[in-house]
Amino acid sequence: MTNVLFIFNVKDKWSVLHNLILKNLQKKRTTLVFCSNKKEGDALSEYFWNNSPSNFLAHQVNQVCMNEMICIASEKVDWMDDTLINSTDSMVNGFNRYLKLVELVTEDEAAKIKARERYKFYKDCGYRLSSMDVSNINF
Repeated sequence: MTNVLFIFNVKDKWSVLHNLILKNLQKKRTTLVFCSNKKEGDALSEYFWNNSPSNFLAHQVNQVCMNEMICIASEKVDWMDDTLINSTDSMVNGFNRYLKLVELVTEDEAAKIKARERYKFYKDCGYRLSSMDVSNINF
């Protein structure tokens, strides 16, 4: 069953994503980052390529490639099953095929309300839930 982690009070979503993915790479786990739309996915892709010469994250965008550990998607991608990071304010269809789902929750009130709705849904369905403030994560 999918383990669900809510990370709340996220100020810099892309930096948090970058650090979470680096941790997953160290564990040799694949990661799918789900974005709201193609524009956001493309901007995140650009950030991953140009953020740091020593920590750039090689990845694919909206396409299957079995040799890549990271995929950024704004549409359904069927090939990954380790970690799904939801960068949107809505539920991702097919989340339950992943071992771990990470829900990033920004400080925006509307985002918090939607995150509470998703939390209640996961809890009502019996998923194992945990949550933490981003300030308590040791990257």
